[in-house]
Amino acid sequence: MTVFVGVLHLIRERLIERVHRLIIPRIEDIMSKPIVTVKTNTSVMDAIRLMYNKRIGSVIVTKEDSPVGIFTHRDLMGRVLMKNASLVETKVGDMMSSPVSTVKKTDSVIKAVEIMKTNRVTRVIVLDDLKPVGVLTKTDVNLKVSKGSLSYSLAFKKFVVDTFAQIVFWSWISLFIRLYILGIPLEKVVAESVLTFIATLLLEGLFGRFLDWVRARFEVD
Repeated sequence: MTVFVGVLHLIRERLIERVHRLIIPRIEDIMSKPIVTVKTNTSVMDAIRLMYNKRIGSVIVTKEDSPVGIFTHRDLMGRVLMKNASLVETKVGDMMSSPVSTVKKTDSVIKAVEIMKTNRVTRVIVLDDLKPVGVLTKTDVNLKVSKGSLSYSLAFKKFVVDTFAQIVFWSWISLFIRLYILGIPLEKVVAESVLTFIATLLLEGLFGRFLDWVRARFEVD
């Protein structure tokens, strides 16, 4: 009985993991990259020139390779031009928005959206082992993510419906082939189907790691 309960618990965990991975996008899948960084002692003029040449709306400000702020077009307008500060003499570190909001690249987009709302910001810096690797903005979320994906309940409902439809459709196809074409007894078909379903759930995590390895080997994000 204990083993059976353990198997059910493991199946449940695999289902939750699969929902999060397949339905709700991760930050690293939609973030803007590569990042562009400047140091705190970089002049505002050099930062503006860099933003113009790269056609980007912000640069990450770092100190000793760690993100300490972000300089945006809004900072330029509100903190530099409105104060009539010198573009050449003024340093980015004095005009940047700080502190910055950060997330991990493997986090869910839902977490990033919640952080944006809580901190009242429009972008967050994405980290990988404390190193900045990207920027996620509200524009990225609005353009690349459906609203339904930002709700765990709606995402789970969609996953359940899609999975149920897929299982029913292919199960009927497989059942027809096994019973009427291959002539396999009904009892054996049912037993094989149950075992295959359980094995698929248990091995889902292993397949995910294998898929990540294949994607990395062929340099496909």
